[in-house]
Amino acid sequence: MDNNPKWHYKLAPESEPSKRAWKKQLIADWLTAQKIKYKPYMTKVELMQLVFTHLPPKEFIVDKVATKYNIEIVRIPVKHCVSNPIELGWAAVCSPEHASAYFAHIYKQEEIFKIADKNVEAIENDLIDSEDDVGDDTLNDDEVDDLTAFF
Repeated sequence: MDNNPKWHYKLAPESEPSKRAWKKQLIADWLTAQKIKYKPYMTKVELMQLVFTHLPPKEFIVDKVATKYNIEIVRIPVKHCVSNPIELGWAAVCSPEHASAYFAHIYKQEEIFKIADKNVEAIENDLIDSEDDVGDDTLNDDEVDDLTAFF
């Protein structure tokens, strides 16, 4: 996903934190809506500190809509040319003499990904545990349940 459009990062209303520019009463109303206890005599700075300690997790509108349709949004770092060659593409469009270097780079990256995929397929069977390989390093069901409590 391209990192430039602002609507990709629009927060859902329930996950929007209060803003520093808000008046004290609006911050207090936000805290009340979030069911966070505060004292009425607290200053605006103290209320904002309380807000920052109870920030809701970021939830984007695009992610909610995508989840509804069983789509996974993948966000990549800005200017990440290997996974997002559009940056190189724009540079190639600006000067046609660089187009051949652009395409050569893309073909090279595709080959690297193909080789990596073949290597993973080659060792995939060794990585998959079979019932015959049960040994001391294999977790039993109780141990798995104990571990899932942490997540």
